Amino acid sequence: MPGDQLELPFVASAEPQLAVEYLTIAEAARRVRCCERTIRRAIDSGVLRAGRVRSGRGSRGGFRIRSGDVEAWMYGDGA
Repeated sequence: MPGDQLELPFVASAEPQLAVEYLTIAEAARRVRCCERTIRRAIDSGVLRAGRVRSGRGSRGGFRIRSGDVEAWMYGDGA
């Protein structure tokens, strides 16, 4: 019938979902004990993955970096 909700099978995962931690540039710099400019340069050169978060007011926003990406960049574990 139109408007009925579809039933989806519930799949219980044996492994718990790990929460992804997102860091600001300042937090990432503190974590690896380097200058914020170093983090920005790594993002600009494409060596460190980051996503830009924009506000609804049109301001430029800021970057968010996954903690795993910072560690992979710092310790050379990344692809």
